[in-house]
Amino acid sequence: MKIYFCDVKEAYCLIFHNYIIRSAFQAIVDVDGNIIGYEALARICLRDSGLVIRPDVFFSILKNNDESQDLLFLINRLHLCSYRSSKFFKKYHKIFLNLTPDFFERLSDFPRIIVDVNKMLKEFDIPLTNVVAEVTESSAVCEGKLARGVKLISEYGYILALDDYGDEASDFERYKMCHPEIVKISRDFFLSHKASGSYINFKALIDAFKGYGSKVLVEGVELQDDHKVLLSLGVDYFQGFFFHKPECVSPCALVKGTVFL
Repeated sequence: MKIYFCDVKEAYCLIFHNYIIRSAFQAIVDVDGNIIGYEALARICLRDSGLVIRPDVFFSILKNNDESQDLLFLINRLHLCSYRSSKFFKKYHKIFLNLTPDFFERLSDFPRIIVDVNKMLKEFDIPLTNVVAEVTESSAVCEGKLARGVKLISEYGYILALDDYGDEASDFERYKMCHPEIVKISRDFFLSHKASGSYINFKALIDAFKGYGSKVLVEGVELQDDHKVLLSLGVDYFQGFFFHKPECVSPCALVKGTVFL
């Protein structure tokens, strides 16, 4: 596994077996349309054919790979490297990074991991208070270890977000366990309420989150009418094609003379 700078693509890439992984970024905006930060996303293709692999398919395959933890760490390093070198980076923007439950479980067993993460952020000159750690929706092997890992990363000053609320294990029990500053409601969860023709329960959930002190973000917003409805329901942040499609660093202008590997 290696991160390298590709002159052809004008981007940093990560080589993993027959896969090439690049970073893409999608804006997150507030109620006034101002960008508050970007979520880092992986874009994957095969080295030999160039065939694009869907991220969910790739990460599903990765679950059974012994190198998965090292690769996930390197992917986030790639994201930070790409972000810091791109037009997206601003000192006041947040960078949203996806972290699986097993990362937090491992952090519970080996707290020194957070020291390595802090060193990496210092290397890229990114304040840890600008990093949003998203707890992804997959199941945990041990909820107790997940809770301890989440608590540790919060104590160090990272912003915590619960990703894809309403999908898989991202439910109200996990929400109460994480006490996130931001809860990201999944597109499918929102669309299920939209299809029902009533937003009463959805509004009650938003009010509950806000009552606990969390900001509410809805993912996958694609229509202006949906945006208007969500504004009226009190949603704080928005993410989706209506505002910004995920954009790879190429053809973004990189910061000349900046080399992070």
